[in-house]
Formats: sequence, C-alpha cells, structure tokens
Amino acid sequence: VFFLMIRRPPRSTQGVSSAASDVYKRQVSTQSTWDYQIEGKMLRVSYRLFARTASNLLCYTNAQFGTMKYTLTHEWINFDESSKKGMIGITNFAQGHLGDIVHIELPKVNNHAGKGKNIGGLESVKAVSDIFSPVTGKILKVNEGLKNDPSIINKSPEKDGWIAEMTVENEKEMGELLNEEAYKKHCEEHKDDHQIQMTLNTTQLKKKKKKKKN
Repeated sequence: VFFLMIRRPPRSTQGVSSAASDVYKRQVSTQSTWDYQIEGKMLRVSYRLFARTASNLLCYTNAQFGTMKYTLTHEWINFDESSKKGMIGITNFAQGHLGDIVHIELPKVNNHAGKGKNIGGLESVKAVSDIFSPVTGKILKVNEGLKNDPSIINKSPEKDGWIAEMTVENEKEMGELLNEEAYKKHCEEHKDDHQIQMTLNTTQLKKKKKKKKN
C-alpha cells in the first residue's frame, strides 16, 4: 500500500511586515523539510511492505500452482486443471517419520500407473516405504536430482523434493483424495497406527540388509 500526502500550499505573506514575513518563511521552510522527510520514510516503508508482500505471493505461486490433495498413505499431488497434470511426492509428515532418506527408487518414465499402485520406494536410516500413485495416469518425468541427493525430500518434501510429474486421466479421483484439513485430522487420529507401520518397515529393512550381506 502506498501513501499519498498532499500538503496545503503556503499561505501568502502579502500584507505582513518584513520581519514577520521572514520568520514565517523560515517556519514554512523548516516545516516543508520535515514534511518531506516524513513522506520519504513513509514511501520507503510502503515500498518495503509492497516488495515483501509481492515476494511472499511469488513464493506461494511457485510452491503451489494448483489443487493440493493427499492420500491416506501420505503422498501428495498438486493438480493443474488447465494442463491435466500433477506433481507428486511424499508429505512432510511421512518424511518426518522416515527420518534421513538415503535412497530412492524413482518411478519409471512413460509407465502407466493405476491409482494406489506401487510406483517406487524410499529407504531411510530407520525404515523403508513404498511410493503409491495418488491417481491413475502416465508418468511424464521424474526428479532426477533425487538420485544424487535424496535428502532433498527431507529438506523440502512438498516443493523441491517432488518425485514425479504425471497425467491425471480421471479427475473424479482427485475428489476422492483428502484436502489439507482432512489429511491433518487423519494423521492425528492414526498416529499410533503409523508408528506400528514404521516398526514393521524397519524389520523389513533389516531383512533386506541381511540378504545383501549373504
């Protein structure tokens, strides 16, 4: 928001004695300088507020370009209705329970994925987890950067740590997913269940490591 201040023009000194006129002119000059300084500060503050607001809006736009939905198995999809495509990944809740992610099995490009079907996997220091497709569609591309640095998912699971982009063949499936409020409620209600699942996954991880050694 920009402030616009309009000052009243100085009064005429016509009919005022020379001495009084000089005093008045000095007062007007001092007041004008003060007003200018105040206006300058207000303008700078207003500009900073505007720049900060614009920056926040830009960050929000980059982070979320469409409709964000979640699955019961802790995947998210950011759906762009105009292109009928969606970016997918795992939620912040999921990465927090997995711990430091050390390996990812990315989905295969051009593969057709059914809703709820396994399309990849994650391995962390304490657990393993499958990645399931939130909707039915074709895998268009994957985040190749995760191969060399899967920890990006820990740092930014719902933005830079996106896993794949896919088509959305049936938009009705988007309506079957959870919105943010419903997903948060789901996580709160099933905290104990998730902990049990993580324990099972840890056991599976130990079995995998034993097989590698043998």
